[in-house]
Amino acid sequence: MIETAVLRKGQELGVIAVDELTDKVTYRLGVERQYKWSDPEEQVRAEFILTLIFHYDYSPQRIATELSIPGRTPTNWADIVVFRDDRRRDPYITIEVGAPTISPAERSQKVEQLFGYANALASEFAVYYDTVDVKQCWRVRGQGGLERTRNLVGDIPRNYGETPKYTFIRREEKDLNSVSSNVLSHIFKQCHNDLWSGGRLGPTEAFDEMSKLIFAKLYDELRTPNGEPYQFQWGTYETDIIAANRVIACYEAARDSDTGVFTEDIRSEPHKIASVVKRLQHVSLDRTDPDAKGRAFEQFLGEVFRGNLGQYFTRRELVDFLVGMIQPALDDLILDPACGSGGFLVHSMRHVFQQIEDSYRGNNHTIFRLKEDFAKNHIYGIEINERIARVAMMDMVVNEDGHTNIEIGSGLDKAFTNPSIKDGYFSLILTNPPFGDTVKREERDKLGQSDLEDYELSRGKRTAKSEVLFIERCTRFLREGGRFGMVVPDGALSNPSAQHVREYLMRNFQIQAVVALPSFAFRKSGSGIRTSLVLARKWKTGEHQRQDYPIFMAIADHIGYDATARPDSNDLPLLLRHYQRGAGSLDDQVVRVQRNQIAGSQRLNPLFYYLGVIIEQTFQSIAYPIHTLHEIAGETIQSGKSPRGGAQYSIGDIPIVLIGNISADGTLDMKDANFVDEDFFNKNYERAAIKAFDILVAKDGATTGKIGLVPSDFEYDRCLVNEHIFKLTVGSSLPGDLEVRDEDESAERKQLNTLYVFFFLKSQLGQQQIKREISGGAQGGITKEFMKNIRVPVPPLNDRKQFVARCQREYQEYLSLAAKSQDQLARFNDSLRML
Repeated sequence: MIETAVLRKGQELGVIAVDELTDKVTYRLGVERQYKWSDPEEQVRAEFILTLIFHYDYSPQRIATELSIPGRTPTNWADIVVFRDDRRRDPYITIEVGAPTISPAERSQKVEQLFGYANALASEFAVYYDTVDVKQCWRVRGQGGLERTRNLVGDIPRNYGETPKYTFIRREEKDLNSVSSNVLSHIFKQCHNDLWSGGRLGPTEAFDEMSKLIFAKLYDELRTPNGEPYQFQWGTYETDIIAANRVIACYEAARDSDTGVFTEDIRSEPHKIASVVKRLQHVSLDRTDPDAKGRAFEQFLGEVFRGNLGQYFTRRELVDFLVGMIQPALDDLILDPACGSGGFLVHSMRHVFQQIEDSYRGNNHTIFRLKEDFAKNHIYGIEINERIARVAMMDMVVNEDGHTNIEIGSGLDKAFTNPSIKDGYFSLILTNPPFGDTVKREERDKLGQSDLEDYELSRGKRTAKSEVLFIERCTRFLREGGRFGMVVPDGALSNPSAQHVREYLMRNFQIQAVVALPSFAFRKSGSGIRTSLVLARKWKTGEHQRQDYPIFMAIADHIGYDATARPDSNDLPLLLRHYQRGAGSLDDQVVRVQRNQIAGSQRLNPLFYYLGVIIEQTFQSIAYPIHTLHEIAGETIQSGKSPRGGAQYSIGDIPIVLIGNISADGTLDMKDANFVDEDFFNKNYERAAIKAFDILVAKDGATTGKIGLVPSDFEYDRCLVNEHIFKLTVGSSLPGDLEVRDEDESAERKQLNTLYVFFFLKSQLGQQQIKREISGGAQGGITKEFMKNIRVPVPPLNDRKQFVARCQREYQEYLSLAAKSQDQLARFNDSLRML
């Protein structure tokens, strides 16, 4: 009976498929044929076909079943024929099989039948087979049609009797070569395409297969003795099956020696494995420069996973920057509790390896020993996604190892398989934990054996933000005096609702640096949330946690790639040098904030303090009295409202202003207005109705702070604003003005004051102050409290009149030119339509 393992291997290869429900066996050997599986003789034939493939190294494409014999009746056909050529024109071995219960007389009859077939086909060999113990082989060609004894041979040749010759021999003239990062990256990409193109595997599954083959190649390079040929290469006279089986055996040996990386078999077909071998066989992964090898593998990772599982990958530019800021050292114990593909761990390891090489140059034994110890005992990671955890392991294997301490599980758990992953053990944490995700109390896959009650920041709650839990988890993992570098959403650094998180941070850590990133930093990973890189040191017992100290704060507008992930300029290397040297200026968007300056809401977003310095410098040059916007119009501020489900186009007769209706120039464009009904208008009149000379402020979204003005000749006498807009009204008197009693003069003064406040809020100083008030991780927004923080210079009435007159003159000219340009554009488009 055919061995189960052999049958499974044949089914995985795709050359045989057994369906016991329908009692059918299908052979896919160049031509697909189907037979009855319960026939004992059929099972013998299946066994020998698989033996030809896996033991004798013959290609499935050169094997046929039920081959008709030329010159004989149609009912005469050979059970199995092996050909010399892919076109299947030159028979090499003819095989006849019998059931295990066959009688001697029937066996003799089948042997004679076999010779008739073999001579008719002019085969080199003939084989009769019914069990492992009963196999007879003859050389047929040129031996005479009746010879049955002198032409007996011990066995048929393997692979036509052709001995493979190998090109690449360890430590001999034709050894493997190192290659550059670009060349290796190109080879990786070609190999990956070979594995998935036109096949049943998707890109990520093909990556898994590619990783297994890289794993096998690295093992082969390290274990092949001097003077011996490498296993991971293509020999002359070899078939896909021969080369693939040798590589699979190498992979299985590698897997047995290191059980932590892969548990499953190689799934790829032999011809795909052989294709990868041909592309990669000449390259020495072991001798290729570690940095070049790491760059190539990470570039390959980025291309494969850019649109799939991208949230598990942090861009190299950000990783390099944070590692450069935190400066891992040889004695550090490093953890990433949400390690993804392992970028922070790999780059930390490389950073320390470089320190070792610089410190012990020439002492190769010490360098090797220290590197091995650091990789084995100082680098740890936790990753919840099993596939990505294995990617991290492979990334570390490619980068000189350190993979054995990657644990599959949730970083929020309280217990881990690796005994070294425990609270208070680590001196350094570098991580980009999942953010923007809500963790529910009952979500065991995210919490492991933990509960929200185990965390101070989520105690008594049913849900918590993932980034908040990871901040506290990292605090526990760190020993006293330990440091962390973490990607943190700006909402946790600025939102009023997250003040308790910032208080927790300030209580437990000395904040050393906060660097704000642009909103697109993680867009290709599926997130548009604004983030910052936070560097902090855990307080030691007895340290005065409220002692004053400087915090490096900076804003990076350019981070090496743009919103489309294309290469761009990079502010990060300059900011790194400023941090290391204690330098930097406002021109570089760097400020140093004293701990004691952070009070009240304890905001930690750099833009808040950077703009604060600029705003203060501007106000120092202004001689007029300063008043808050709240003192000027605070009690009038209201936000609007939308019907349930949002305002719908042309529903009702009363327009409603959305943020999109406020033009960048401050005018209201109602051409594509939305409408609400009478009932909704009446219910929300007090709150949301607008009138001439109301000032409108976008309160959230991408254009937060955009300013509009309802004109005196507004086309609608009844109109609302929605909930994303603040409306405020300026009175006839500003602080310091004399009260106006005359009705006409009061209306004129109100118009003057409204225009003054409108122009000021649109000014650079006004917009800087509004921008400073924005909080939130995605697009952010402002609350009514911004009125208390926006300061407005209030000049005397005559100066105010002159300012407004000058601004209005320029503003009207600008609007006129803009209208003319639009008219000119329309005429130009009309002329094009006439062509």
